[in-house]
Amino acid sequence: MALGGAEVEARESGSPTAKEAGSNFRPDIQGIRAIAVTLVLLCHASIPWAEGGFIGVDVFYVLSGFLITGLVVREIEKTGTVSIRKFYARRAKRLLPLAATVLVFIGIGSILIFPLARQVEIGGDVFTAALYVVNWHFIAQGVDYFAAEDGLLSPVQHYWSLSVEEQFYVLWPLLLAMAGLLALRYRRRIKGMVLLIIVPVAIASLLYSFQFTAENPEAAFFSTLARGWQLAFGAILAMTLPKMVRLPGWFASVLGVAAVAALLWATYAMSAATPFPGWRGLIPVMATVALLVSGASGSGITTRILSTRPFQYVGNISYSWYLWHWPFVVFAIGIWGNLSWQWLVVATLASWFPTQLSHMIIEDPVRKSKILALRPNRAIVVGVLCSLVAAGFGFYLGSNRIDVKDLDQDQVQGAAVIKDRHVPLVKSVDAIKPSPLHARDDRGEMYADGCLILGPRTESGECVYGDPDGSRTVVLFGDSHSMMYMPTLDTIGKQQGWKIIGLSRANCAIAEVKLSQFCDEWRANSLERIAEEKPDLVVVATSTRAVYSLTINGKKLSRAASEPYLVTGMVKTFNQLKQDAGQVILIRDQAQAPREPWLPHECVAENLNNLKVCAFKPKRNMKISFDVKAAGKTGVKIIDPMPILCSDGRCPAVIGNALVYRDSYHVSATYAVTMAPWLEEELAKLGFPPG
Repeated sequence: MALGGAEVEARESGSPTAKEAGSNFRPDIQGIRAIAVTLVLLCHASIPWAEGGFIGVDVFYVLSGFLITGLVVREIEKTGTVSIRKFYARRAKRLLPLAATVLVFIGIGSILIFPLARQVEIGGDVFTAALYVVNWHFIAQGVDYFAAEDGLLSPVQHYWSLSVEEQFYVLWPLLLAMAGLLALRYRRRIKGMVLLIIVPVAIASLLYSFQFTAENPEAAFFSTLARGWQLAFGAILAMTLPKMVRLPGWFASVLGVAAVAALLWATYAMSAATPFPGWRGLIPVMATVALLVSGASGSGITTRILSTRPFQYVGNISYSWYLWHWPFVVFAIGIWGNLSWQWLVVATLASWFPTQLSHMIIEDPVRKSKILALRPNRAIVVGVLCSLVAAGFGFYLGSNRIDVKDLDQDQVQGAAVIKDRHVPLVKSVDAIKPSPLHARDDRGEMYADGCLILGPRTESGECVYGDPDGSRTVVLFGDSHSMMYMPTLDTIGKQQGWKIIGLSRANCAIAEVKLSQFCDEWRANSLERIAEEKPDLVVVATSTRAVYSLTINGKKLSRAASEPYLVTGMVKTFNQLKQDAGQVILIRDQAQAPREPWLPHECVAENLNNLKVCAFKPKRNMKISFDVKAAGKTGVKIIDPMPILCSDGRCPAVIGNALVYRDSYHVSATYAVTMAPWLEEELAKLGFPPG
């Protein structure tokens, strides 16, 4: 397989090359595994020059398709059929016991390290990972592989790739068995029939990957359908590559070195901003194909280097190390907070100890078990039982374990309890919305509609709320901090007959500064749309913190050093908006809640009867407040949200049985709805609507 490795038919570990091995075992493939897992480890340790190391998974996928397809087709050629039962038995004993062991470790570690709310989130991840559908679970949640909101990394996130692979293992032998039956019936060569089936599959998946990555790169990254072609390319190579390829030694060396160089270049050049897989996925895939072709010649410098003992060793433990390293990274961050890449490297290296131990006492013994080899049914039962144990543990971890009633929106008072600018400090609560265990999902309709733009998309959709036929048009414009006010404006719009348009992009400064290609294009498109709409009012809201640290003339600036550029850029944006709209109003950035020792909703889940400990002191740094400074320079009027969130020097986490924050820096959609009377009053004070 890709991560665990499809076991080839012979393991003559002393043989340096495929030619000398004289068998189906190719030590260079173990070396390629070593490269792949190393790239992933470097990426996950946040080493600055290895941000693109996630391509190691693509390398694994090509190897998986290559080895599994070759193994099954050889069986069909020898016996005329394929034993699906034995195939699943080999995969079950090879993969499931160790994967389940690590999942149980993750569950136990989460109980010891994380607060209850995090445990519940992780429990859902563990449950779906144990059933090998966690990639679809992440897609449904809208998870961005590269963006951990508030640093809330899932220790199970790396299981997405294993899920894709397991889904491949369920379907692929059935396709190959069908090819075998068709080849027998029509008296065709099995390899030709396999190609007839998998080439169209590969093309369809590749084209889908191109399109889906452009539309929704966050989901495409996890999608089995957008990844299938990578496995299929390996399968195609298995059907077209002779066991021995006659290549001149110099050419095999050039081919192999070029392939490794391509992998290293992609590791350096790609980053979280790279839409992936799409066409860029061809780079690691074709590099892996080139390495496999080079290695099949049995010559060349890369083949010999990859066949050396260090590469063989890392390749042998690659599956174990892949499973163990990520929870060590996440747990280290959970215990000590944000760590430098040097400390993350230490955490990654520390994961070698359970890697080696589990490889010796679980992975190898189970894989080599003669009893399980002779009794495939027993191997399947063992694998399934291991997965069920892990799934059961995840189900428990993800269960609702707090004694609090969930309310409907019309039962929530929220900001309505605030009188004379005094925010009451609730001591305890027995009914609340949203549940603190699911606070992060309380983002509102605009998010559910896909109107918070992410990835390479540069145009917002219609994103119309309130009264679509309203007599007045209001545009809400900014990053995710603007989106959090949409439930407020939507409520007002429906009551007052206003058409509300939401233009929001995550982590994108609407100030006229160079931030990223996609952000800059989206900003320009949004300003053009506002000019066309000629709205009666534009409401601007933006975060002001560290995410907007700029790069000027190739130099990465601190957030404080970026401030003058952001102020200048925001002045330009405000001036443009004032030309195109009847009125422009800024809702200034609010104070951020502390992340340590826990987030507001995590604190509430742990302290339902002592909510005072969850209140925090509001702190805003005027040195990084480009929104207010630019408004002052342009005469844009300002609404300050702090009086509706805090008073008497503290900000409660619960106001009027509403959970105020869904994380440390965004108000929950539930509370935002209750802010509608306040915002309507504030707009009226500033003369909107006029007359």
